[in-house]
Amino acid sequence: MKIYRAGKLDNLRSITLFHAMARLGYEGLIITTPVETYASVGYFDKTQEILDLEKCKKLGIPVIRREVGGGAVLLHENQVFYQLILKKSRAPFKVIDAYKKFSQPVINVYRRLGVEVEYRPINDLVVKRNKKKISGQGAADIEDSFVFVGGILLKFNTKLMAEIFRIPEEKFRDKVHKSLEENVTWVERETGRLPSYEEVEEFLVEEFSKVIPFEGEEPVPEEAIELADKLKEEFTSEEVLLEDTGRKHRAIKLREGVYLRTAVHKAQGGLIRTEVYTDGEVIERVKIYGDFTLYPKESLKELEEKLKGIKFEPEEIKKVAHEFLQKVDMPGVSAEDLVIAIYGD
Repeated sequence: MKIYRAGKLDNLRSITLFHAMARLGYEGLIITTPVETYASVGYFDKTQEILDLEKCKKLGIPVIRREVGGGAVLLHENQVFYQLILKKSRAPFKVIDAYKKFSQPVINVYRRLGVEVEYRPINDLVVKRNKKKISGQGAADIEDSFVFVGGILLKFNTKLMAEIFRIPEEKFRDKVHKSLEENVTWVERETGRLPSYEEVEEFLVEEFSKVIPFEGEEPVPEEAIELADKLKEEFTSEEVLLEDTGRKHRAIKLREGVYLRTAVHKAQGGLIRTEVYTDGEVIERVKIYGDFTLYPKESLKELEEKLKGIKFEPEEIKKVAHEFLQKVDMPGVSAEDLVIAIYGD
């Protein structure tokens, strides 16, 4: 197993290279950073539901699908990627064990950069003092290999990330941006210092070498670069990007355990707009507004309170909505309307 200091890569090689090397049977640790800004969607993502592809095109941001799970991410300079490729026989049998084992070198790197972080299942690293996400990681099998990938966030453009998400109305975009600011952070923000790529690269080599017996360093193989460029054409094609994975996106993942759903639903009685925060299973906070009629108007707060703490499931929401509508006058709005606005159809 070798260490590959790939440095700054363009042509989306910062994400296609590890796919190529896994396919070719190489083992080792790749460290790299992107030259360009681009978006990557997970293997199971339904691209057109989570990203505004027209906005990406207008902004000149390429979109690529990776063969690793997780959600949509914005990748750009001042992110240092670590990409570990192992034969499946060398990797822990359970993915959760791999996350725990291989997150430790990354935690140590953040500590050396001045940020105390901790592992938060399933695949996030968060700052200990404020629980904000500072790294998202992924793991997958690619042919005969197991890959574990992630990035050190030295700096992150939350505004641009909010710009490329697909949302029901532009008025929600500031809300998404604010939520990202509240839930995601980076090294410069936490410490007031922007480390160099070279410093982080060296820390990653040293810390991963403590848990994996590497056998020196080598340049990136030319055949891997050639295959990476071919994979780029495949992974950015409409056929791959717009593939129907069967996944339904009900909310934007801000970090592990924090999801935001924004929606607009046209009921007979008017527009219903919602902002719903969940932990993936339970509703934590709801905001409902629109141009509907409700009497007494103060009762809307009661509905929002009753929705807090229930399971984020249509039947649970419908039950609360039905009981609420028995006590108020909300003409042209049914329990089904409220379910669609809060959960989706």
